[in-house]
Amino acid sequence: MVEGMMGLLIAALASVSVLSLVVVVHEFGHFIVARRCGVAVKSFSLGWGSPLISRTDRHGTVWKVSQIPIGGFVSFLDDADPTSSRPAPENLRDLDPQEARRRGYLRAQSVGVRAMISAAGPLVNFLFALVAFALLAMIVGKDVTDTASLSPRIDVVRADGPAEVAGLAAGDVVVAIDGVAVGSFGSMQKAVQSSPGKTLTLEVRREGEHLDFPVSIGRQKLVGATGIESEIGLLGVERRTAREEIQIKRLNPLEALGEGAGRVWGMIAQTGQYLGNLFTGRASSEHIMGPLGIFDVSGKVANGALAEKAPLATVMGNLALSLLNWAAALSVAVGFANLLPIPALDGGQLVLNGIEAIRRKPLSARAQEIGFQASFAMIVSLFLFATWNDLQRFKLLEFVGRILS
Repeated sequence: MVEGMMGLLIAALASVSVLSLVVVVHEFGHFIVARRCGVAVKSFSLGWGSPLISRTDRHGTVWKVSQIPIGGFVSFLDDADPTSSRPAPENLRDLDPQEARRRGYLRAQSVGVRAMISAAGPLVNFLFALVAFALLAMIVGKDVTDTASLSPRIDVVRADGPAEVAGLAAGDVVVAIDGVAVGSFGSMQKAVQSSPGKTLTLEVRREGEHLDFPVSIGRQKLVGATGIESEIGLLGVERRTAREEIQIKRLNPLEALGEGAGRVWGMIAQTGQYLGNLFTGRASSEHIMGPLGIFDVSGKVANGALAEKAPLATVMGNLALSLLNWAAALSVAVGFANLLPIPALDGGQLVLNGIEAIRRKPLSARAQEIGFQASFAMIVSLFLFATWNDLQRFKLLEFVGRILS
């Protein structure tokens, strides 16, 4: 967890900035498609609460900056929430359908238009992430260092690790493992990671001598992006890559777009696999991140960038790029979450649009209201559960308990 008053302040500013950017991007997706489809947008707000600044554009949309600087929202003439499933207000029911459509009422639009507006928020989240990842690939570049080209040299031996217990030392070069020649640090890693709990004989070269060390390989549990736990072998050594060994390639625009698309799709696929594993009991729900988790990651990203010893301009540039990378990842998560088939979310609205298209009429107002209320309760429950996970992960309840006792 982020520590220190200054660290906490930086974490707060970073998390608010990143989360607000992602939410505003999402709402802008709804806004731009609604505007293009002739739907009247009543207001677009940066933040919540009473407006601090507001301006009305030529289309009648009120643009405002509000008191609580977290996220934002877009509202329409007939519904403050574009994903709401609640029935149309009485004044809209009294209007002729053609007249209501001409005036720009959201509920008067065709099911296809309403579906496009609902889908636009998540899709723009994905598009933002793609562009952000592409920019990072062009500006920062992609690490294409070939681990097969790195010699199997040990630079750091961790205290009390299997390597130190066995007698290995910094500067040793691993020549073979169980009689099989080792050509690179990467191949050494693979041999060790595939042997948790086993005893391997490492032949090393030390100051011209060849020595054999039996090593009891440790065990380390890992949780993959799909939520599946796995166990790998642990040696307890590090290979420090020299500056001249690191290969960074700055991608051209076409390559960068491909890289961005690949990263976005990879994250979507991993999240989908995680949810599938979660519902089948193969993954743990303890890895679901809540608001405190977002706060913590934002703080670590920001404080890590600011801790770099470099000129101020370089530090601030790295801070912006680091936060952009985190915002892109969070944008994919927000886009995916909003596509879940829950009535209060965009995905649920798309399901209702599909049902309406098949039935040639919407579900009854009562059914929509029940679905909306149930889904709202589900979202609140998930929010509380994720917050509980955060409290457990950071041991905040134990900390408060120690203070009170």
